[in-house]
Amino acid sequence: MKKNRNISKKTLFLYFNIPFILVLLFRVNYNDTWFLLNHGRYILNNGFPSIEPFTIHNNFSFIMQQWLSSVIFYLSYSILGKYGLLLITLIVTGYIIFISYKLCMLLSDNRSKLSILISVITVTLLATFFITSRPHIFTFAIIITELYLLEKYIKENNTKYLYFLPILSLLEINLHASMFFMLFLFLLPYLIDAFKYKIGPFESNGYKKKPLFIVSIIMLLTGLINPYGILAITYIFRSYGVNSINSVVSEMAPLVINDLVGKICLVIIFSIIFIYIFYRKNNFKTRYFLLLIGTIYLTFSSYKGLAYLLIGGILPLAYYLKPAFRKDDIKDKEKSYKYILNSCLLGIIGFLIIISTNSFVFTYKYKEGIDYLLDNNKPSDITLYTGFNEGAYPEWMGIKCYIDPRAEVFLKKNNLKEDIMEEYYLLQIGKIDVSSFLEKYKFSYLLVPETDYLYDNMSDVDNYKIVYNNISINEFSVDTYNEKIKYKIYKRIS
Repeated sequence: MKKNRNISKKTLFLYFNIPFILVLLFRVNYNDTWFLLNHGRYILNNGFPSIEPFTIHNNFSFIMQQWLSSVIFYLSYSILGKYGLLLITLIVTGYIIFISYKLCMLLSDNRSKLSILISVITVTLLATFFITSRPHIFTFAIIITELYLLEKYIKENNTKYLYFLPILSLLEINLHASMFFMLFLFLLPYLIDAFKYKIGPFESNGYKKKPLFIVSIIMLLTGLINPYGILAITYIFRSYGVNSINSVVSEMAPLVINDLVGKICLVIIFSIIFIYIFYRKNNFKTRYFLLLIGTIYLTFSSYKGLAYLLIGGILPLAYYLKPAFRKDDIKDKEKSYKYILNSCLLGIIGFLIIISTNSFVFTYKYKEGIDYLLDNNKPSDITLYTGFNEGAYPEWMGIKCYIDPRAEVFLKKNNLKEDIMEEYYLLQIGKIDVSSFLEKYKFSYLLVPETDYLYDNMSDVDNYKIVYNNISINEFSVDTYNEKIKYKIYKRIS
């Protein structure tokens, strides 16, 4: 028996390391990270902008909806370089593991093995698909913390846990304003469940409603405490459900059931539903059922919605699977926290090893091409055509570009001038004449990868010539992810 127990300890310890290993391998998003760094640097040097400062477009109204995340990433980058970005991602991942485990322990009535299983599965899937150097890692941490505080409030009938919710609201509106209302989507099932009722298989014993509704109003009002006021709160309503964005930005596209990610989503959804049905005692907990239905809808709406299904669908399984696991004694509970601490320490060791071996790759696919431009021009003299994925790094280097990965910035509803996102989308599907488009903007240079429509459609354009032709290597920390990409740089000659 003693031998089996030791094997179990080692196994549990290894489980907690899986998300850290995934983050250490390849968790920096190149496209978004450069514009986040650019935002952070701008804020610290110039304050909060109201006019978009980085592109060729004039007088675009602008809300820097991720300003606090940008400052955090920029400061970490300015102190530790690329390793600062990795360190921030590791720290947030460690917290997500910790708070997920705490939530599962609460839902499962202190069943540590069940809590480890559920929290590790959840965070491993998050790390596989979503945890990277982007603001949504803070959103994940905040939402799971919100669920933990709400469950503590219900279980202990103590309003003190609700006092922290406005703080989460304040953090979210400044870290990632476009996801501010996600807090309320996860709060809504708890507001409904506060009423006592029984409708078919759904029932609730109810709990104190007044404090919960009051704190919801306070959370909404707290959201006004940001540099852009109500414009930041309503940002999401001007930025989502747009066809041009859904067509260009892969993570915003509706779920496709026939591809690999779609099949993974279906397996996750049906597995959760099976557990909900098979392991329920008599009735469903309404709040968990509503969380599941709501996050399934988000998943089918866009690929990025899967992250919220992992949080709102998988973590509550700790409640339903309680009968399959024994309750811990005090010593078991204490040991489980040691596993988490040891895993965090191992993550730090892995981070130090990566620093010492310089094995972490953080670059830009077309860096050599941008270096060529900067060797022959001042940044201020360049107006550069880039596609959606290519613009962030040149802007970081001081070059004004046509478009970049901040899709919602280029919507007329946000910039109040012109729908550049729609124009770019129509260009990429051949609905806009190339010569007319180039004449409109008179770019001094064009950066054209082989994935861009212009790559094979410049034959009728006489006033641009190729000055740089190369193959870039799309490098990740894992060599097997290397990808060769052809691209050209054109210069305007008349």
